[in-house]
Amino acid sequence: MFESLSLYPKPYPGIPYNEESAKRLAGDIPNMIPILKERPEFSEALFKVTTQKLGVPIAQLLFPGIRKPMIILEDAREIEDILVRRNKEFDKAPMAIDIFGPMFPRATLGQYTTPELKAQKRLWADVMGTDFLRRVAAPNIHKCTLELLELWRLKASTVYKDEAFEVHDDLKNATLDAVWNAVVGEEPGTTRYELKKLQNQLDGRKASDEKPGIGSFLKEQVAYISDTIARNSNAPSPKLAQKFETYTPRYRKFRSTVSGEMRRAMGTAMARYEKLDVEALESDNVDTCAMDLVLRRQVLQAKKAGVTPSDPRKDDNILDEMFVMMVGGHDSTANTLAWFVRFIEAFPTAQSELRAALKAAFPGPDVPSALEILDAHIPYLDGAIEETLRLSGTAKANLRQATVDTQILGCPVPKGAEVFMNYHINREQAPVDESKRSETSRAAAEKNGDGFKGPAGRDLADFVPARWLTKDENGKDTFNAYALTSLAFGGGYRGCFGKKLAMFELRIMIVLLILNFEFEELPDKYKPMGAIEKIFRQPEFPYGKLKAL
Repeated sequence: MFESLSLYPKPYPGIPYNEESAKRLAGDIPNMIPILKERPEFSEALFKVTTQKLGVPIAQLLFPGIRKPMIILEDAREIEDILVRRNKEFDKAPMAIDIFGPMFPRATLGQYTTPELKAQKRLWADVMGTDFLRRVAAPNIHKCTLELLELWRLKASTVYKDEAFEVHDDLKNATLDAVWNAVVGEEPGTTRYELKKLQNQLDGRKASDEKPGIGSFLKEQVAYISDTIARNSNAPSPKLAQKFETYTPRYRKFRSTVSGEMRRAMGTAMARYEKLDVEALESDNVDTCAMDLVLRRQVLQAKKAGVTPSDPRKDDNILDEMFVMMVGGHDSTANTLAWFVRFIEAFPTAQSELRAALKAAFPGPDVPSALEILDAHIPYLDGAIEETLRLSGTAKANLRQATVDTQILGCPVPKGAEVFMNYHINREQAPVDESKRSETSRAAAEKNGDGFKGPAGRDLADFVPARWLTKDENGKDTFNAYALTSLAFGGGYRGCFGKKLAMFELRIMIVLLILNFEFEELPDKYKPMGAIEKIFRQPEFPYGKLKAL
């Protein structure tokens, strides 16, 4: 009898939970099964059986007694506070490390916060600097988007006349082109290949007449690793599942193919830099991508020390960081853009207002350049981007672990407890006694306000870019970044490394898409806003019906 009882869930004291779940061996797991059968959104199922069911901002998910409960948190203000202002109390959770660590052990995403991690983040910090991205990444994003526009014009005018078509794959191709170029400095040509293949078909030639470039092979490898991580993250032991995957021939093919291309590009860059003197190496004008900047500084440091530069092709820190930038960078942005296409179709008033704002800023007839788009002051565009990030929930949630005994919303959280936090702000927040919030959370609200209590916090299931706008002293619209809490990129020291690159991509691509196409009403079968959750959350029906302007 004693042994049987020891397998029952063991709730943490002082945190709400489902009392009936504590009385069965499987805890809350049986409650999740019918939800997951109805819709494959694992994160959302966790919230539905805990905080949503109980009507509270914090609860715990109960497992059989062999595993500690997981604390579930659905309060945007408190989540932001943990991410941004309570880094000494919380760090990456083991489960989050287990998902990425076995495959990319030297990437910052798969490491706890250590002095080694901080040194590695400093090495890559300037890669995501605004000046570097404006000079190196923005023109390539612009070029990739123009190729996407050409492909969609062809599809809309010939192949899918007055019909909707799937847009997600094309967006993944375009963002893969942009990210690979930004990271490695070469054009994979994924969208260009699809465009030429389609042109061959329309001209009566075989699609196979067009030979695939490196982009097609990269796409295959990235799709494999994304699907594998998503599948293994739902395994009983993600760490073991991921570790086992690293011994498979398929994983070795992935590492061999992608690292082979990266090492080849590294060798070319190193040969170029080793010929330059110290003065030339101190200038960043020779950098064409993120890899260049990192390698140039390594060569510069070695030459100043009078030693031979180490071979970066053998540096797993660099390779793993580039792997993660490529896999995470293109997939997350493509999913967010796919949601934008859905929102802008479903809310035609917002589409009209956004297009009017863009036409006022870029009256034409020439296509605005990348820098013109980045420099333009368009509050409604800023609101549309922020609203897309909020409502899409592309990175639905994340895990942190308490590194000390602490509290969240007045509930005791023991050291070692894992906290699963909802980044997707698409519904009304559960009421919270303000006195139970942390001091830093209350101070932040005093400084920036609590938008959830005002107009910005209403109708959160709707796409309303104007919720991010306020009037200045002259009565003109201005973008208010603090209208609501923003969690799409996490926050703080462990926030998304590629946030600036992603924002550049979203801004440039959204401007060019809206100026060149009208997104018309979809057939009823494509209108549901359901989602599929892999590494990132993507639309169940990522379709668009386009009319060229």
